Amino acid sequence: MGLPSSDSTMDALTLSKYDDLLSDVLLDQLYLWFTTRKMLPHYRRARINIQTIEKIVQRVAQGQQPVQKAVEDLVDQEYFATFLRHKTAERKRDFTLHANRYLNMYLPLAGFEIGQTDRYKVVTGQSEAKVVATKRYTLGMVISLCSGSVARLSDSEIERMENEKVDFSVMWWSKKKSMCLFLGPARFVNHDCDSNCRFTALGSDAIGFQALRTIEPGEEITTHYGSCYFGDNNCECLCATCEKYSRGWYATHRLDEEGRVVEMELDNVDTPKPNTPEGSLSAAGAASSEESTEFGGAVVVVDESIRKRTRNKGLRSVTPASCLPKRRLNSMHNSISDNSLDNAIRCHVCKDPLPQPAPITPPPEGSNSAASAASLAMDGMCPRCIRHQTLFGMQWPDRPQPAPRRLKQQKKKKRPEELQESLLNKQSTKCAAAVRKRKRKVKTIFDGSLGPPTLTASSMFAELLPGTPVLVDPLDPAITQWWPAMIIGKLQEDGITKYQVRYFEDGSFSTCLSSELVLFDITKISFNSGCFGDRALRRAIAFYEWRFLSLSPDYNNSAGVLEIHRLRDHANSSLLDQTPMAAKCPPIQLEHFFEVASAPPTATSDNRDSVDCIRAYMHQLNDMVDIIDGRDVKIYRARILDMEILCNDERLGLYYYVHYIGWNAKFDEWVPPCRIIYLK
Repeated sequence: MGLPSSDSTMDALTLSKYDDLLSDVLLDQLYLWFTTRKMLPHYRRARINIQTIEKIVQRVAQGQQPVQKAVEDLVDQEYFATFLRHKTAERKRDFTLHANRYLNMYLPLAGFEIGQTDRYKVVTGQSEAKVVATKRYTLGMVISLCSGSVARLSDSEIERMENEKVDFSVMWWSKKKSMCLFLGPARFVNHDCDSNCRFTALGSDAIGFQALRTIEPGEEITTHYGSCYFGDNNCECLCATCEKYSRGWYATHRLDEEGRVVEMELDNVDTPKPNTPEGSLSAAGAASSEESTEFGGAVVVVDESIRKRTRNKGLRSVTPASCLPKRRLNSMHNSISDNSLDNAIRCHVCKDPLPQPAPITPPPEGSNSAASAASLAMDGMCPRCIRHQTLFGMQWPDRPQPAPRRLKQQKKKKRPEELQESLLNKQSTKCAAAVRKRKRKVKTIFDGSLGPPTLTASSMFAELLPGTPVLVDPLDPAITQWWPAMIIGKLQEDGITKYQVRYFEDGSFSTCLSSELVLFDITKISFNSGCFGDRALRRAIAFYEWRFLSLSPDYNNSAGVLEIHRLRDHANSSLLDQTPMAAKCPPIQLEHFFEVASAPPTATSDNRDSVDCIRAYMHQLNDMVDIIDGRDVKIYRARILDMEILCNDERLGLYYYVHYIGWNAKFDEWVPPCRIIYLK
C-alpha cells in the first residue's frame, strides 16, 4: 500500500500535540500495559469512547476497512471533532496524515508492533517503548509503514525542551538546515551500536527505515543514532551491544543480582575488545553532506536521491558477520541471558517471561473484549499476546491476511470496426507464433533435458543420471585434486557399465567406472583457499548453484545465487531489469559451462545473458567488478580481495570479499556472484 503525501509545514508544538493525543488514544488506551512518553509534560489523558476506537482499529487490523476510511471515522468522533474545530484546513490535513501513520501499525502487512523495554529504566526510572518485528525482513527491505513526521525547531523551542527534559527525539536535518522534531511510530525505534536498520527518506517531511541484515519475527528493530548521541563516543549508551561488550554506560557500571546499579572503579575497568568480524561494527562519523540527518553530532544519510554508501556516515558493513561459521555467528548474536529467568513462568504463546500481576489497562465496562481479555490473562498469556489477540483475533505474531478483491468485468459490446481490428490482431499473433515455432529452440539447463528440475543432486547421483555433477578420480598419485565433470550418459563395454563424462576444464570426454566418481556437492566438500584458481572448479560451482540451489525451496533464504532474485521481490528498480540473474530461471545454455572465462566475452545478443550468468563465477583476485548494492540498489566499483565457499544458515555458495573503491575498509563485505552486473 502506498503512503499518503508527507509534504507538510507543521510546527513543532502542533506536531507534539498531535503525537501526544494519537499515541494516547491509539496506543496507551488500547490495552497497552504501559504508558508511552509524551512530549508535553502536562498532557492529560483524552476522555473518549474507547469502545468506538477499538472497533475502528479492529476493522483495520482484520483487513475489513482501509486506513483512509478509518481516519475519517476517527476524525468524526466528538472528541476529535471538537479538537479540530478551529483548525485550518492545512492543520486538519496534517492531523489526518499523522493519524494515518499510527493506524498503519495495525495493518495486516505492517510487519511491526510496539513493545515494552526496561533496558533504560536504570537511568530514566520508567519503562520505555520499543519496536518489534512481526515478520521476517531481509537485507535492503524498507519498513515504510514504520514512519515519522519531521517539524522544524526554533532556538526557544529547543531550550524549552531541554529544560523540560523532553529533547529525546531531536535531530539535525541538513535538508531543512535546522534542528527538527521527529515524532510518530518511528520515534519508538531505539538506538543500538550494532543496529539492524538505518534511516531512509520517505518524503520531504517523513523518515522510515531500511533493513541492514535479516530481522526475524520477535526481534527488536533498532537504528544507529550516531557516535556521540549519548555523550562522547556514546559513553552513556545503554544498548544491548554496549552491555554485551562492556562499553558505553556499562564500562563504568554494572547491575548486581538484585538489579541495583553498582559503579566500578576506573582503575579496575577492563573493557574487552568485541570479538566481531572486521567491518561489522564501527562507530558512526560526523561528516555532513547535502542531504543528511544528524543525531547528536553523527550523520546518517536519509535523502532518497543519494541513498548510497558514503564514507563515515553512520553506515556499517554487516554482511561479513552473517558469513561466519554457524557456531561463531550464534555466539555473536545471542543476547546476554539472565539466569534468574530460567525458572520464570512464561507465556505459552510467545514464551516470554510473564510480568507482575495486573499488567494491562483493564478494558472498559461493557466492552465485548473485557471478558475475553480477563480469560486470556487467566490462561497464562502475557500482556502483548492478550492485546494482540484482542485486536487481531489471532495468536501473536499472526495477523489476518485480507483476501484479494475480485472485480467483476462487464462485457462491452464491440463495434464492427473493433471486431475487424480484433480479428486482424489475432491473425497477426498466430503468424508470429508460427514464425517463432519454426526457429530452433535453444536448450537451457532448466528445460528438462538434464532431468526434472525438482531433482536434487543426491537423488541424481544415486542413479548416476545424466546431468549429475561429479568429481573424477585422475588415477594419478601425483595429482592431488580430482577433476570436476558432468555425467552425460552410460554405455556397456564387455558387460561392464561405464559412464561417459564431460570435463568442465575443456569440454573433453572420457568414460569412467562408478567407483571412480564422487558426487560434486558444495555443501559436503571442503575447499581450500588455493583451489579457487582452477576455472574448471568454478564452472562446476556455477553449474551446481544454478541447476540445484536456484530451484530448491530449501535454499530460498540462504542460496547466494538467489540473493538478487530476493532483492527484486521488494525493490522496484529498472537497474535489476538489466541483469538476467534477477530471473528465477535465466536462459543459461549448457555449452557455456565448458567455455566461459572471466574476460569480456565475444557474445551475441542471443547468448549474452547466458554468458553473464556464468562469467560472474570466473573472476580472479584483484579483479575490478561492478556490484549492485543490496540496500539502495545502485552500482559501485569494487575490487575482489578474497573468495570462499560459505555454508551456513544465512549464506550458501561461492562468495567474493570485495573492497569498494574510494570507501573505508569497514564497508568491505561478502557478495555472491549474482550481484556482479555487466552493463550492456
